[in-house]
Order: sequence, then structure tokens, then C-alpha cells
Amino acid sequence: MVEDTVFEHLRAMPGHDWVRQIQSCTVSDPLQPPWGRSYRLVEWTMKHTPDSCRRVVPAESTPLEIAQAVVSHIPGRRFCQQSDS
Repeated sequence: MVEDTVFEHLRAMPGHDWVRQIQSCTVSDPLQPPWGRSYRLVEWTMKHTPDSCRRVVPAESTPLEIAQAVVSHIPGRRFCQQSDS
């Protein structure tokens, strides 16, 4: 599977100790919107953080390119749903 190969590339990357904290990583099948190019959604979680991170990559990305996108990710805005209490 793509996820397994991405994990192998992530673990082989030197100098990225935080990569060992990745608990799960999923890569969607290619998605084709009504306009624009097709893409894959990459989602991963860290061991001690309840939130997941997501990144969109081009559908033709190789597992190595996906791993590089995960490593280069910079967290942005967080959107949380308000609970109705």
C-alpha cells in the first residue's frame, strides 16, 4: 500500500526526529474535482496530539514526494466545531 511505502520513506529521512511520533498516515485514492487537477488527501496523526494534520498532494505524487510533503508541512489555522451545550 501507498501508506506503508510513505512510512518507510519517513523513517529513512535523517534529521527529522519528530517523524517517529507519527502514529498513523492515510493516503486517499486519487480524487477528481469537477475542475482543476486530480489530487490525493494525506492525513496523519501524532502519538501525543489528538488532532490530525492534512495535506493535499497531486494525484501523480510518488510515495517519496508524499513523505517529503508531510515533512515540510507547517501547521496552519485550526478550525474547531463549536459544541452545542
